[in-house]
Formats: sequence, C-alpha cells, structure tokens
Amino acid sequence: MPNKKTVVITGAGSGLGKEFTKLSLADGHRVVAVSLLESELNELSTELAASGGELSTMQCDLSVSDSAEQVVNYCDDNGLEVDVLFNNAGFVCYGDTVDLDLGKLTAMLELNMVTLTRLAALFGKQMKTRRRGSILNVGSTGGMMPAVHIAAYAASKAYVNSFSYALRQELKPYGVNVTCLTPGAVDTKFAHGDINASTGTSILRKIYNSSASSAAEVARTAYDGMNAGKAQILTGKGSLMAAIVSHILPQKIIPALVKNT
Repeated sequence: MPNKKTVVITGAGSGLGKEFTKLSLADGHRVVAVSLLESELNELSTELAASGGELSTMQCDLSVSDSAEQVVNYCDDNGLEVDVLFNNAGFVCYGDTVDLDLGKLTAMLELNMVTLTRLAALFGKQMKTRRRGSILNVGSTGGMMPAVHIAAYAASKAYVNSFSYALRQELKPYGVNVTCLTPGAVDTKFAHGDINASTGTSILRKIYNSSASSAAEVARTAYDGMNAGKAQILTGKGSLMAAIVSHILPQKIIPALVKNT
C-alpha cells in the first residue's frame, strides 16, 4: 500500500490487531483502532504516538448487535472512506459446550461471526461502489476441523474461513480483495485466557505455551500477503499440519483422535 489509506482494525488493542496497527502506521496510513478496552486504546495511543501515520481510537463492544453500524457511522461522521478492513476481533470459550456460560458463548458467536460479517458487508459495499479496497478476515486453522472443548469456537472459525473465500469471489470483479488469515497457534492474550485457565492436560495449552508463533511474525506475513492480494495466508507453527490433517481425515473421526484433555 504505497499511498496513504484509511484502515479500520478491530481488536486493535493487543495481539495481532496491535501488530496490524503498527504496520499500517509505519506505512503512513490513517488508522481507526477499535477495541473493547479503553485502557488498551490509551496505551496504544501513547506507545505509537511517534510511529507515523494518523491514529484515532474507538472504544466499542463488538459483541453487541449494532456494533458494526457504530463503527461504520464513526467513519462516516468523520469523513473517512475506508480502504482496508482488518476483521481481527474475536475470542474463545474453552470447555465442554454444555458447561459454558450461555451469555458468554452467545457473545463469542456474535463477535466471531455476526459482527465480522456485518462489517465486511457494510464496508465491502462501500468498497464495491468505489471499485477498490481490501478486507482481511482472521480465520483459523482451528476452523479446518472439529475440536473438542472449543467446539463452538472452531465452528465459528470454520464459518469465517468459508465466508471469506466466497466473499472474495463476489467482490473480486469489482477490484476488492478479500484475504483469509488462517494461523496456527499465536502467542497473544487469547492464549493466556480460557485455555490456560482450564484444568487437565490440555493439548491446546501445551501448544500455546511451547510452540506458538509471535504475533508480530504472523501479522507481518498476513499484512504482506493481503497487500499481494492472496486468498489465504497459512502461517504459524502447526498450520500446515492442521491443513493436511483436515484434508486427509474424515471430520467425523477427528474429535475422537485429537482430544484436548
């Protein structure tokens, strides 16, 4: 992206979102950083004050039903035509599905799928009209196969993966690129939340604690891949193996073979 663009990044306060923010500012772009936590946004503004580009922040709970419209309205009210959308925000509920708090489970599904879709549709429509733009949706290798104890999360990422590839074909004739990032384990706050709080001998916990890729490394690969117009960014430790397993084994037997406890 050699010229100055307006970039919206969700989940920008930490992890991949923070790294996407750094990369975008370093390229001189105007960034709208969206996060649930005001404290993260304040830290982001302080840390990246001299990074180049222009940074504005928006505190928003993206798990509520009208949050996508709130983000779009913020941009419209400030006269911002969005060129790039990083649909990055998401979280995991870890544990047996029937034992999870239903409110938290519903919020996860709303954030991971519904808000992501609405943001892509709303900003994608504007990009289609202008016949330019890019959208990066953060899927997961976890969406390539059913996974015990993160059943709903894995299913939500399977949706993101599938949605992204189809949306890409819908928008491609109008000069709009859609890229799906499908990383393996990434060392972010995600890795130190519900997964590490679990009991038992979790395979997921072992992976995140011993072999997770850095957020900076994954973000850099994804950022460059999106700018190159790639459909999928398969990166991070374990990502290639997950892709191979998902193609070789029937999905119905994977949960019995790959247990997380």
